[in-house]
Amino acid sequence: MSETNNGGMTININSPGNLIAQTITICGNVNLGGSLDTNGFSDDQVKRALEAVVGKGRVIDTKWKWVGAYWYLRWAANYPVDVKKFCEKIDGLQVHVAEGYECQYDNIRKQCTCSFISCDARQLDKVMVSRIDQDMFAQCREIVLKLAEELGKAYLPKVEIK
Repeated sequence: MSETNNGGMTININSPGNLIAQTITICGNVNLGGSLDTNGFSDDQVKRALEAVVGKGRVIDTKWKWVGAYWYLRWAANYPVDVKKFCEKIDGLQVHVAEGYECQYDNIRKQCTCSFISCDARQLDKVMVSRIDQDMFAQCREIVLKLAEELGKAYLPKVEIK
């Protein structure tokens, strides 16, 4: 726990598990995860998760499917809402993916206008989807779930086998 400039407290919970309390009163920021910069996920954690889901035979197997990563990361990791800035952020991470699977603005900008993109991707059960966007939502939902799973692994301790 650390004190913030505005007199509140920032609470970092850096491991999976349950927080059980009878009463909690918080007058400040709460950060679940390991980094205050990205609302819980470091750029390195995001990079590793993306490397696990992008490529041939993986959930992001075509360039336009980066829209699912855009949708999730803007909500779960506070990544840029502006699509061009999002792609620049991903490029800056230097994600190691096979050639032809890179995140590019021209490949996702049109899909980022779907009706559900403005809804919080972390609350899939509450997302209202237009008939026109149902197929796109199904694809993006799969990507969101896989990215959430991979980022969930970021909380697990690293084990090195020697």
